[in-house]
Amino acid sequence: MKRWRAASLAAAVALVLCGCGGTGGGAGGRSGDAQDELLVWVDNTRMPAAQQYEKTHPDLKMRIVTIPPDAGYVPTKVSLANRTKSGWPDVVFLANPAEAATLASEKFGYAAPLDDLVPKSVRDGFTPGSLDTCTFGGRTYCLRNDIAPTVLWYDATLMKRYGYRVPNTWDEYRQTGLEAAEDHPGTIVGAVNGKYGAGVYFGSSGCPTRDTLSLTEVRIDLGGPNCTRVADLLQPLARKKAVTTVVPIDPGFSKLGKADKILMLPAPAWFGDFMFGPAFKVPEGRIAAAPMPTWPGENKPYAGQVGGGAFLVSSHAGGRTREAVDLVRWMTTDVALQAKQPTYPAFAAAAVKWGEAKSKDPYYASDPMPALTAAANALRPGFGAVRFEADWQSSFNDTFVKAVDSDGNLRDSLRSWQDKLKAAAGTSGYTAG
Repeated sequence: MKRWRAASLAAAVALVLCGCGGTGGGAGGRSGDAQDELLVWVDNTRMPAAQQYEKTHPDLKMRIVTIPPDAGYVPTKVSLANRTKSGWPDVVFLANPAEAATLASEKFGYAAPLDDLVPKSVRDGFTPGSLDTCTFGGRTYCLRNDIAPTVLWYDATLMKRYGYRVPNTWDEYRQTGLEAAEDHPGTIVGAVNGKYGAGVYFGSSGCPTRDTLSLTEVRIDLGGPNCTRVADLLQPLARKKAVTTVVPIDPGFSKLGKADKILMLPAPAWFGDFMFGPAFKVPEGRIAAAPMPTWPGENKPYAGQVGGGAFLVSSHAGGRTREAVDLVRWMTTDVALQAKQPTYPAFAAAAVKWGEAKSKDPYYASDPMPALTAAANALRPGFGAVRFEADWQSSFNDTFVKAVDSDGNLRDSLRSWQDKLKAAAGTSGYTAG
């Protein structure tokens, strides 16, 4: 497969690397909410698929609007529609799936529950756990388009050159990281910043930083072993500079790749296509994927989550609800369509087909699909969509990451992080336990 050949893939690269996207006419509010028009908001990457659906349904009047993937964009526009009582999209794609918690909340009242609209047999076809971020109080409010399970990416060439083995456990990972920092100064084995630290390490460990019990209840408890073991893992690595606090999407991170300093990087599935080659400049034939290491006391590796997208249907769709649901169902479950998408499909059958091309991709040192598939089927429960997503990331940087940078006590920083998380949850209308 020629890399970056598909137009949709190129568009997705642009969105991932620069965080930009055409607005195609802004919010696209409809005049008078015409009952015969299906208003659809999607990002650039999903636009061709939506247009394909429109062409195959000539009797359906559709208006498809391109929206940017910026955090907060959709909730802001829906809030405006709520005030004016018009302009709601019948279908919307969320590049930030955590925003489903906002749009499904009583305050917004936008997202329609899908349990009675999408058959259970269809919902059961999604990768286990992938709809957890769409589920609140036992009701499903969205369908995932793609997921971003974390794996242990590593440079197979450097591993062989240095004589290291790919770690199976986090203890082995720590030991390899410390050896690499000592023997090859400047080499890193991980990144700790924002969602790339919190989602990878704390998410895979099952630390309840955002365990969503309902639309109004969330469990936050950073004092347990599933949290402290992460601090204990990263403390010595931080002191030896084996993990960096530079954000992977920051241009400065590419210097590490160009200098052959990225030995390992626990990161989401999409890093394989969108970061190591185009951003980090790691040459073809070097990057490989392994399952996430296993935490102490457990017998299987669990994956964290960093990214992915979701489709919602409006509770205001009225007579257009059936058409809206049919579009969302097709966009997320059509195997032929999803097999061509740039990122890991949430629908299990589509993921298998999608993986056929990935397995043959010459960029990788070995087939990454066994690790990606294992990760997709081992998403750690308890990582929910929350309305304080931005605060979740910023408070992590203000406490834990700050402690990493200052050589502080990482266990102690967990208490400060918990305090900030509970305050953010309360401000967002949650009861935090």
